[in-house]
Amino acid sequence: MTFIKFEGILNQFWGISKLLHLRFTIKKNKHVEFFKLLGAGSGLGYRAWPKYGVIGVFMVWDEIDEAKAFFHSDRFTNISATSSEQYTVFLQPSSSRGTWSGFGNWRFGSQENGNKGLVCALTRATIKRRYLYDFWKMVPSISMIQKNYPGLIFSQGVGEVPVLEQATFTIWENTQSMEEFAYTTFHGKAIQRVRQANGFKEQMFTRFNPIMSYGTWEGSNLLEKYGVPVMESPIPVAIPVVNSI
Repeated sequence: MTFIKFEGILNQFWGISKLLHLRFTIKKNKHVEFFKLLGAGSGLGYRAWPKYGVIGVFMVWDEIDEAKAFFHSDRFTNISATSSEQYTVFLQPSSSRGTWSGFGNWRFGSQENGNKGLVCALTRATIKRRYLYDFWKMVPSISMIQKNYPGLIFSQGVGEVPVLEQATFTIWENTQSMEEFAYTTFHGKAIQRVRQANGFKEQMFTRFNPIMSYGTWEGSNLLEKYGVPVMESPIPVAIPVVNSI
């Protein structure tokens, strides 16, 4: 999972256009089994209002060496050199329920990891139109609960189609904190309410072990202090950032 931030209208336009072009190259890569280019929502989790200038890229690779080679390639470094920040977490799936655009072909590793119990979660859903109002009116309460929730390291809402197709990527200090938020708070009750009403057209919940990170977010590597290995940075590309507008 990668998040890229562009400051200023010109940089946003340039970066997003390059990512859209890169999408076709990624889809042709035989080592990429699944790919999504995602817009970011404001706030911590599900929010309808977009966060302009932040793009999410989710890719499933068959080999980690191929993934690392992609992030060292000229195509990606040209884009990241014009961004103000980019942060990537390399993930090993440990369990999953449901599908995303029909994809569910995960290659699971151990549910235990050597990073002091850190766990990442990707929750996504396609909401049926007739349940949109019921779903979105519960979002503010969920966001308030998630803010400063014990054990939460990072949370970012993403989506393919505004309002209809939403996802949240989170990083937790331990499984207990993640499960308490997911199942014992209003978040769990809200999701269960929509699920019982058959309000989701498709949904998926996948857990991952973070195995490596690269870059920074809000000025720091979020996982370095937890002992997650850091991928060596490629040689910087000399592309000046356009002045913000």
